[in-house]
Amino acid sequence: SDAWVGAVSRFGGMREDASSSPPRWLGLVSGGIAGATGVLVGHAFDTMKVQAQLGGASPAAAPSTAPLPQRILALYRGILPPLLTTGAVRAVYFAIFENVKLGLGAPPGDTAPLQTVLLAAGVTGCSVAPLTQPFVALKIWQQANGGTLAAASAAMWSRGRVFHGFGLHAGLETVGSMVYLGACQRRGEGSREKSPGSLPTTAACQQACTSAPS
Repeated sequence: SDAWVGAVSRFGGMREDASSSPPRWLGLVSGGIAGATGVLVGHAFDTMKVQAQLGGASPAAAPSTAPLPQRILALYRGILPPLLTTGAVRAVYFAIFENVKLGLGAPPGDTAPLQTVLLAAGVTGCSVAPLTQPFVALKIWQQANGGTLAAASAAMWSRGRVFHGFGLHAGLETVGSMVYLGACQRRGEGSREKSPGSLPTTAACQQACTSAPS
C-alpha cells in the first residue's frame, strides 16, 4: 500500500509540474499579441520621430487644417509591415536564439552562462537583420512619403533601396538583441533566486520582456 501511495503521489506531482509549465505555443501567441499591441500603441510616436528626423513635416503628413481623424490616421501610415510580421519575426527570433545557444553547448531548458547568452543573442540579431530590414525600410518609406504598401514596395525595389542602410540596421539588431536577451537573463536569474520554480531564460523573455525587437 505504501508503494501504491508513493506512486500516486509521484504521478500527481508529475501532473502538477506539467500543468504549472505553460505550453510553448502560449508563449509565442502571447508574444505576438504583445508585439502587435506595442506596434499599435507606439507607431504614431514612431511616425512623428521619423518625420522630425527628416526635418519637419513630410509629404505623408496631413496638413494642420485637416480634420483631426485624418491627422491621426496619417500618423499610422506604414503600420502594416510591422503589424503583420511581428508574431512571425518573434517566433523566428527565439527559435534561432535557442538553437544557437544549444550549438554553443548550453543544456536545453536550463540557464546558460551570461557570455553564452550574449554570444547567441548577437548571432540571433545578425541573423534576423536580413529578414527585418525590408519591413523596416517599407515602414519608414510610407511614414516619410505616404502611399500604399504596394506602391512603396515598387518604388523602393525600382530604386534599389530595400537594403539601403543594412549595415547600420544589422548593427542595431545585434546590439539590441544582446542587451534585450542579456537583461532577460539577469532578470531570470534574479527570479529563480527568489522562486526556484520560475521559468527559464527564453520563456521569461517571451512572457516578461514583451517589447519586440525591431
